Amino acid sequence: MASTWNRQAATMAPGAFTRSVGRRLATVATAHLQVRDLDHGLELGNRSVDILTRVQSGRAMDYVAEFNTTLAPVGYRRFAVRSRSSSH
Repeated sequence: MASTWNRQAATMAPGAFTRSVGRRLATVATAHLQVRDLDHGLELGNRSVDILTRVQSGRAMDYVAEFNTTLAPVGYRRFAVRSRSSSH
């Protein structure tokens, strides 16, 4: 189900569906971290933050916060600092 949703949502333009695309990227990034795919997870997480800095959405930032929570055990703090500073 999640992979089907991701494929369908992948065609959404970031400029037209900014919050949806950013949330999708944060969700997929979190899934990559959960299976220890750090490189891909960080790539998607960074894209998510880049996109979500354009919107004012607490719910969207919740997705980034969940990503950070998943990232914490890996010990990669630089992303967490970047994403928190982008949300202000």
